[in-house]
Amino acid sequence: MVIWNEVVSLVLDLDHLLSSDTHFFGRELGRRTLTEELRILDVTLCLLESLLGENRNHGFMNQILENTIKRVIQEAGNYIGFRTLRSRSAFDVRIPFAEVGLTRIKKEILSINEELKKIHDRRNVQEYLELTTSSTGNSTTFLSPPRRTPIAEGKLVGLEKDLVTMLDNLTGHPLQLKVFPVIGMAGIGKTTFCKKLYDHPLVMHHFYVRAWVTISQQYEVREMLLSILCCVTYISKEIYEKRDEELREQVYRSLKGKRYLIVLDDMWDTEAWDDLKRTFPDDKNGSRVMLTSRLRDIAVHACQDTSPHSMRCLSIHESWELLSSKIFVDEPCPMELLTIGKQIACKCQGLPLAIVVVGGLLSKMDKKLDVWDNVAQSVGSLVLGEADHCQNILALSYNHLPDHLKACFLYMGIFPEDYEISVKKLVWLWVAEGFIRLSMFKSLEEVAGDYLEDLIARSLIMVKRRSANGRIKTCYIHDLMRELCVHESQKEGFFLVIKSSEQLILTNLYDDKQKWTIGTKESAAVDKHLHNLRRLSFHSNILKYINTTSFQLVQSIMYFKKLSLPDPLQYLGMKNFMLLKVLDIMNIHLSIVPSVIADLILLKFMALTIVNDFSMDSFITLRGLQILIIDCEWDGCLARILWDMLELRHFRLKRSCLSNSPIYYTKSASTSVLSLQDAEVRLRVLKNLQTLSTIRPISCTQEVFLSVPNLRKLGIYQTEEDYRFRGWFEQLVHLQELETLKYAFSNPFVSSALKPDRLPSWRSFPPKLVKLTLSGTSLPWEDMVELSMLPKLEVLKLRNYAFSGSVWKSREGGFPRLKFLLIGSTNLEIWDADGTHFPNLQQLVLRHCKFLKEIPYGISEAPLLEKIELHCCKDSAVISARHLQEEQQSLGNDGLKIHISEG
Repeated sequence: MVIWNEVVSLVLDLDHLLSSDTHFFGRELGRRTLTEELRILDVTLCLLESLLGENRNHGFMNQILENTIKRVIQEAGNYIGFRTLRSRSAFDVRIPFAEVGLTRIKKEILSINEELKKIHDRRNVQEYLELTTSSTGNSTTFLSPPRRTPIAEGKLVGLEKDLVTMLDNLTGHPLQLKVFPVIGMAGIGKTTFCKKLYDHPLVMHHFYVRAWVTISQQYEVREMLLSILCCVTYISKEIYEKRDEELREQVYRSLKGKRYLIVLDDMWDTEAWDDLKRTFPDDKNGSRVMLTSRLRDIAVHACQDTSPHSMRCLSIHESWELLSSKIFVDEPCPMELLTIGKQIACKCQGLPLAIVVVGGLLSKMDKKLDVWDNVAQSVGSLVLGEADHCQNILALSYNHLPDHLKACFLYMGIFPEDYEISVKKLVWLWVAEGFIRLSMFKSLEEVAGDYLEDLIARSLIMVKRRSANGRIKTCYIHDLMRELCVHESQKEGFFLVIKSSEQLILTNLYDDKQKWTIGTKESAAVDKHLHNLRRLSFHSNILKYINTTSFQLVQSIMYFKKLSLPDPLQYLGMKNFMLLKVLDIMNIHLSIVPSVIADLILLKFMALTIVNDFSMDSFITLRGLQILIIDCEWDGCLARILWDMLELRHFRLKRSCLSNSPIYYTKSASTSVLSLQDAEVRLRVLKNLQTLSTIRPISCTQEVFLSVPNLRKLGIYQTEEDYRFRGWFEQLVHLQELETLKYAFSNPFVSSALKPDRLPSWRSFPPKLVKLTLSGTSLPWEDMVELSMLPKLEVLKLRNYAFSGSVWKSREGGFPRLKFLLIGSTNLEIWDADGTHFPNLQQLVLRHCKFLKEIPYGISEAPLLEKIELHCCKDSAVISARHLQEEQQSLGNDGLKIHISEG
C-alpha cells in the first residue's frame, strides 16, 4: 500500500509543523487550542500508520475502505501543507480547509482506525480457527491436486555455457547434498533454464528420482510435501489424510538412500525453505536441490557456501536470435524487416519474457514494415497490455514488496526510458519525498541506501556503474518494470508522466487558448483525477502548452528534456504550486532566478540550471530546503543565507562560492544596545549538512567547519587569486565525520609563488577520510608520504598534474587500506614501487601518463591486485604492462586483468 508511505510522510511533516515556533497556534478552537487539535491528529495518524502496517498484504481491506483512506489522507496532507505554508510565510495564506474541516478529518481517521481494528481482530480470529482446525485434523477444506512439473517450453539462447557449468555442478563432485540457487528478475528465464536442466538426458540418467515443486508467494507446506511425493512415489488416498509431520516423514523415507534432484521453483520466503530443508536426507550420494527466486536474500539463506547463479539479460544478437525463432519457424526474416526487427529485439532489453511475448504478437501480425515500426514504438506497453500473464508475472514482484519499499519502487517510473539514474540523486529525492523512515542508528541517506540494496536484491533495480570503492554509482530499471511502475502509479494516483501532445489532449492539460476540448463528463472525471495528483514528470518539450490550473495540490515537478526559454517558469504558472516540495528543473536553462521561487517556501529539494550571474537573495525564504543543487557559471557569495537553512542536508554548486562567517551576535541581557563587548557570540550550526560543494579556501575556516559537524563530503576549488590564503588545509581536521574530499586548483602550471600550499602532516587530515581526489595542485611526489599514512583511505584519484616531478619512490608501510589508485595527466617518468607498498590495492588506473617509461614490476606482487588499466600512455609503459601480465600468467596467476586503451 502506497497509502502507508503517505501516512509516514504526513506524520513527519506534522511533527515539523508542531515543532515550529508559530504565534497563532495558541488561539482557541472550541474547547481546545489549535496546537492541541494538531497533536491529537498526530497521535491519530500514528495509530493509522500502525494499523495499516498490521493489515498490509492480507487483502482484507475492500476497495471502498481503501478509497476512503486515500481521500482522507489526501485531505489531511493538504491541510498540513497549507498550515505549514501559513506558519512559514510572511504574508497571510488562505487555507482552503476551515478549522471545522480539521475536526472532520480527525473524526474520519478515528472512524477508519476503528474499522481497521475490527479487521485486525477478525483476521486474528480467522487465523486462530485455521490453526486449530489444522492441528486437530478436522479440516474440511478440499485439497486441490498438487501442482506438477510445469511445461516451460522455450528456446534456450545464449546460456549454453551456463548450462554446461550447471550440469557439471549437478552431476559432479562433491557427493554431499548441495543446494544451487538460480536468481534473477521476473521473466529473465530462471524456470526455463532449470527446466532444460531438469529434462536433460544426462540429469534424467544420473538421478534416481526427480521432483519439481512450484512454491509461489502464498505457499502451503502440505501442498509442497504432496507435490514432492507425487513425483517420487505412488500416492494413495490415505496420504491426503496424514498430518503435516507424517507427510514430512513420508517424504524423508521416500528420498532416503536415493540420489535425487529436487527443484523448488519461484521461492518467495525463507520460511518456505526452512519448512522443507529437513525433509531432504544427505546420504553423501550426490543428491542435489535447485531453487529459483527473484530475491537474493533467499538464495544466500538457503546456501551460504555457494554463490547463486545470477541469470543475465541477453545480448542484442541473442535477443534477435530468440525473437526471430518465435516469428519465423521455417523461413528466414525478410531483408526489409531485418533492421526494424533488431530494433524491436533491442527494445526488449534482453528480457526473454518480453522477447517471447513480442514474438508471439508479431507472429500473428502482417509482416510489413509499417506494422513492425508501430510495434517498435510501444514494446513495453504491448507486453503489459496484450499479455495478462506477463503482467501478472511482473506484478508479483511489486505485490510482494513490503510497504516501505513500494513508493520507492514506483518512483522509478518517473524517470524516462533507458535513463541512467544517479544513486546519489535518487536517494536525495527519496528523502525529500518523505519515503524514508527515521532510524535511531542510521541517517536517512543510509536507510535509503539500504532500501536501494533491498530493491536490487529483489531483482527490481539493476546496477549500471559502481564507484572506485565498489559503491553503486548509477542504476537503471528495465523498461518492462518501468511500464509496471507507470501502470500501478496511474491506479494509485502516485504520479503522471507527460511525454506527448496527444496525452495532453486526452488529459485536458492544454491551455484554453489551444481550444482542445473533450466531453463534459470526461472532463470532470479528468479534472477530479488531476486534482489529486501529487507528482508531475515531463518527458518532452511541451511545457509552454500546459494548463496548470488543475494542479494546485501537486508536490513534485521533474523535467527531463533540455529547454531554453526566456522565463520558462511563467508557463508552469508556479504560483499555482503552493504545496510544492520537489522541483527538479536542471534541464531548463534559466537566464534569471524567477522571483516566484521565493513563494515556494515548502520546497525540500530544488535543482536549477542558471546561465547568468544571479543573487542568492531569491532563496532567502526557502529555509526548509534539504537539498539544493545549482548548475551555473558563477563565482559568488552565499552571504548568510546558507546559515539560515537549518534543514539543509546537501548543497552542491558547480562553481565555487564564498560563504560569510556563521558567527552571529546576540544582545547581552544587561544592555539594550548591541556592542561587541557585551554581545554573546554564537555559531549557526547546520547539524544536518552532509554535502558541501564547492567552496573557496577563504571559507575553509575553523568557524565554518565547526558549524558543519556532520559533514561527510566536501569540495574545494582554489584559483590563483586565493594564493594569499595559506594554512587553511590544517583546518580540515575539525571535520571529524568527513569521508570524501575533492580539492582542485585552477592552473597547475602557474609560478611557484601562486601555487597552493604543500600538504600538511597526515594528522591534519580528517580522521575518517576514505576517498580523496586532487587535481591541478602540482605537489611534489615527496608529499605522497603524508597521504600514504592516512589510516582509512581507500580511494585516491590524482588528476591533471595533482603531483609533479619525474620520480616517485613509494615507501613500505603506507596506504594500509588503499583499494583504488588513479594517476592522470602527469610528467612522472620513473615510478619505484612494489606490492608491499600497496597491500590492499585492487585496481590501478593510469590515464595520459605519456612520460611514464614502464609499470613498476613489483606492483604486480600486490596480493589483492585484480586489474590494471592504461589509457593513452607511453608505448614502453604499455609493453611493460603486457610483459607483466604474461609473467603473471606463467606463474599461474590468471586473475590479473590488463586493459589497454588508446582513447
